[in-house]
Amino acid sequence: MSGIPRWIRPALAAIGVAIAAYLTLLHYDTAVPLYCSNTGSVDCQQVLTSAQSVVLGLPVALYGLVWFAVALWLLVGGSAWKDRAANLWTLVGAVAVVYLVYTELIVIGKICLWCTSVHVIVLAIFVLQSLGAPRAAADG
Repeated sequence: MSGIPRWIRPALAAIGVAIAAYLTLLHYDTAVPLYCSNTGSVDCQQVLTSAQSVVLGLPVALYGLVWFAVALWLLVGGSAWKDRAANLWTLVGAVAVVYLVYTELIVIGKICLWCTSVHVIVLAIFVLQSLGAPRAAADG
């Protein structure tokens, strides 16, 4: 893929790690302040404390933190197998984002700006990975 440097993907993943770490910390430490609107359709507090914010006893933010950490590891180094694994991993992330956006909009009825930023980053990484993915013919 010409024009977009390859380092953009891991840089986005690193930003995602930071945001997901903040959201995970918010879940476990009530002393951490939440910097987000809580008026109208944007209500981070309601989204982050909803029943849907925990899956199998763990906060969704922690799953995001793990996703971004693995994505960062896969996106740095650029071996053929890491590229193929990153293709699959970013697809999994994109599918998860579709589900999470549905959950925010339809089930909870509120939007979290922090969550939206994470969703945008995941989708951006997915698109950039898809555009820059090695082609099967090039792999031999």
